[in-house]
Amino acid sequence: MKAIVLAGGFATRLRPISYALPKLLFPVLGKPMVYWTLDLLREHGVDEVVLAVNYLADALRASVGKEYKGMRIEYSLEDKPLGTAGPIKLASHAIRLRDTFLAMNGDIITQINLTEMLKHHRRAKAAVTDALHEVRNPSRFGVVQLDPESRIKRFVEKPSLEQATSRMINAGIYTIEPSVLNMISPGRKVSLEREIFPRLAKRGKLMGFPFRGYWFDIGSLSDYQKANFSLLREQSSKSPDRHRSNVPIAGRRLVRPLLLGAHSKVGRSAVIGPNALVGKHCLIGRRTRIVNSILFDGVTIGDETTVSGAILAANVSIGKRVKIEPGATVSQNVQIRDGVRIGRNAVIHPYKEITTNVRPRANLM
Repeated sequence: MKAIVLAGGFATRLRPISYALPKLLFPVLGKPMVYWTLDLLREHGVDEVVLAVNYLADALRASVGKEYKGMRIEYSLEDKPLGTAGPIKLASHAIRLRDTFLAMNGDIITQINLTEMLKHHRRAKAAVTDALHEVRNPSRFGVVQLDPESRIKRFVEKPSLEQATSRMINAGIYTIEPSVLNMISPGRKVSLEREIFPRLAKRGKLMGFPFRGYWFDIGSLSDYQKANFSLLREQSSKSPDRHRSNVPIAGRRLVRPLLLGAHSKVGRSAVIGPNALVGKHCLIGRRTRIVNSILFDGVTIGDETTVSGAILAANVSIGKRVKIEPGATVSQNVQIRDGVRIGRNAVIHPYKEITTNVRPRANLM
């Protein structure tokens, strides 16, 4: 089984962290997003994957390499944006797609049963089967209408809440017959949803596969936080003592749910959690508190500092008695000196040295 993972977006809503880090390398529960996708594909029998890349392709290639847990990894580089269908056509040149294959957006974290989806696709003799998931607010997505046999009748792209005829959306995961590649014009921007799917729907060859379970589309920093905290709560309920294997707890207060990465050290009288994800090789000072926050790998925080509701990217260094307020985003390799206050929703771009207070909603470029 072969699969194409669409990983070529510019991740504009994940800036400024995504300026230096590809979206698919953002950690979710301490594991880069791309490996959630590869593990899912491997679990369901995929042995060859093409990553359709564009922005920061070299960083992704260097991290993933040519093989992962026995799966062969190839790369397809877009010289220019090709929409949602164009990258699939281009990626098909990297491997031979003679049989049914999978394609999916790389910024999705889900527990979909791809094996059942494939069976559904083959029983229906569809050209494309689109995974569908029900959401509370469908206005950000493509809403679908199904007939009684689960054929997709039509798409409504990003409707208002009043216009939405259902809450069932396109989940960005597809089972595709190789004949569909002939419908995609090479070398230009082509939309699956607007150009290919309507033609297939008219022929009765576009099927839907509704599924339940978690599904996260990580398109923005708020989406990213939501996915991490939701999965953290689920994991904590299944394995409540997981944090005990990483960090000694004597003299520290660890409040579930939380995740502490390997080789991280926590100072005495520090309070970590609830809803705290601390990456690997982090150093947390004494009497420091971290709550509702995500720390990437290599973050250093001094004594008596408070981090609340923030995202701290890799290799951030924070001094003593610093206060970081909810909604703040601190990008890679930023240094924050002692006693500084970072206001609510402030955004600090990479490689800055912060020596004075940052007002709420400031954007330090």
